[in-house]
Parts: sequence; structure tokens; C-alpha cells
Amino acid sequence: MRIFVAIDNVGQLSIGLGSAGGLLAAGLAIGYLRSIYPTFGRLPDAARWILMEFGLLLFMAGVGLRSGGDIIETFASAGPVLVLAGIMVTFTPILVGYFFGRKVLKIPPVLLFGGITGSMTSGASLSVVTKAANSSIPSLGYTGAYAFANVLLTVAGSIILFF
Repeated sequence: MRIFVAIDNVGQLSIGLGSAGGLLAAGLAIGYLRSIYPTFGRLPDAARWILMEFGLLLFMAGVGLRSGGDIIETFASAGPVLVLAGIMVTFTPILVGYFFGRKVLKIPPVLLFGGITGSMTSGASLSVVTKAANSSIPSLGYTGAYAFANVLLTVAGSIILFF
């Protein structure tokens, strides 16, 4: 019996969950089960911390091993232009989002910073913001933006390749 139906192509657009979509779907399913059965998936704090740190370590090692081999050639050919483009691509959405949120939407800065970190899908940024605010209020802005950004990231690759 098949529970999930896979759709490969709709016209010329390839549809699939991929890694991000699969993780998102699994997280939603496990979160739902945990809301019904609070003991489902319970881990001691120390075990959860070890798994999180080890997973992050493996991710960083994998990215470094895949992209580190060509870094000298890349910097030699692109150099400062690549660094400046990275800075612009990182800071422009943050600044536009901040000024739009403050001036047009009139969102309080504490919630706005949480929303911006959520749209960046950056948990590390959220911890910096909550520590600077001495409050967990930025988490309220983070949660909705994070969920929306993850769903958007799941489908964005297919949409961009379509056009």
C-alpha cells in the first residue's frame, strides 16, 4: 500500500520534495505526533545537544570538503568582486526588510528582528537577537517567518529553474 504519491513532472516543471521538503514534511509529522503524544520522540537534553552539534559538525565538514578544493582558484579569478557581491546579497534584503517593516508596517523592532532572522532561516541569529533583547519576544516574529521561508525555499528552486 502506497501512502505517498510521487509526482515527477507537471508539464516541464519537475516536482518533488527533495531533501529540504522531506525534512520539512518529517518535522511537521513528528511535531504533530508530539502534540498528540507528548512523550513521543522525547530525548534527554544532553543527547539532543550532542546530536545537534554532531550534525552541524558533519554538515560543515561536508560543505568544506566539497567546496574547499577550488577556493584558491575562485578567489584568484573573482577576488574582491565575489566578496562584495556576497556582502550585498546578504545585507540588502536585511536592510530593505528592516526599513519596510519599521516605516510601512510599523512593526516593533524586537518582533521585526525576530522576523528577519526567521526569513533568513538562521537560528544562530535568533539566539543573538534574543540575548541582546534579554527576552524571548523575538521568537514570536521568528516562528512564522521561518515556516514561510522554509516552504518557500522548498519550492523556490523548481520555480527559478522553470523561468
